[in-house]
Amino acid sequence: MKASDLRNEVHGYVEQADEKVLEAILTLVKPTVKQYELSETQWAELREREREYQAGEGESYTWEQVEQKLNGKRK
Repeated sequence: MKASDLRNEVHGYVEQADEKVLEAILTLVKPTVKQYELSETQWAELREREREYQAGEGESYTWEQVEQKLNGKRK
């Protein structure tokens, strides 16, 4: 079964689940979800890039441009 099919099936169960079942699911799933924390240096870089973007100074790309760049590097 494909991941998308599994997601849909699990979603159906979750929608009907009671509190105890939801807590059990959360107990199983939570440790597998990666939590990312940024360092202060990374936050500073992110803020600077946002400032540049808002000022029209930074570079930005459409999703199609990103895909083209990635596909070009794979070849």
